[in-house]
Amino acid sequence: MDKSNKNMNIAGRAKRTGARRVYRAAVVAGIGLLACATAQADTPCLLTPEQLQTMTGRAFNEGEAGKNPGNGSPQCLYAERDNPGRKLILGVSSTDAQRRFESQLRLLKMSSQPIALEGVGDRAYFNGTSAGVLSGNTLITFSNLRRASDPQIAPEKVVAMLRVALEKAGER
Repeated sequence: MDKSNKNMNIAGRAKRTGARRVYRAAVVAGIGLLACATAQADTPCLLTPEQLQTMTGRAFNEGEAGKNPGNGSPQCLYAERDNPGRKLILGVSSTDAQRRFESQLRLLKMSSQPIALEGVGDRAYFNGTSAGVLSGNTLITFSNLRRASDPQIAPEKVVAMLRVALEKAGER
């Protein structure tokens, strides 16, 4: 092979190799962006600490996404700023939502006091410390909204909070 042909061959390989690198980098970047967008869309941390503070009167840190150890459904833990060991738990489930909602109701309905909430989702409840809403095949639950020594939370605030959570979860 003559010298000019050899140089063209090397130049052609360099172009192909460079193009492959650019292509691979673009694919990796695209997958990364898609993963980030999907992770944000699927996060169970549906409310901001400020929104929770408006409802509960307590300050919270940013939520930390995780999984419910009992059933593996997504949940978000919001640590209270003044007492980080105390966490408000927001759960989001789209698997067996109706059955899980009924199960929650049975567990929470220990007194004769009504816990049904009107004006949000298909069905909703609030018992003073826990709340939940069922909308279609989505169940959103809140646990540890308040301690017995904390001031009562008005049901209207809970309805507003559940509406925001449903909206962010993509339900209307």
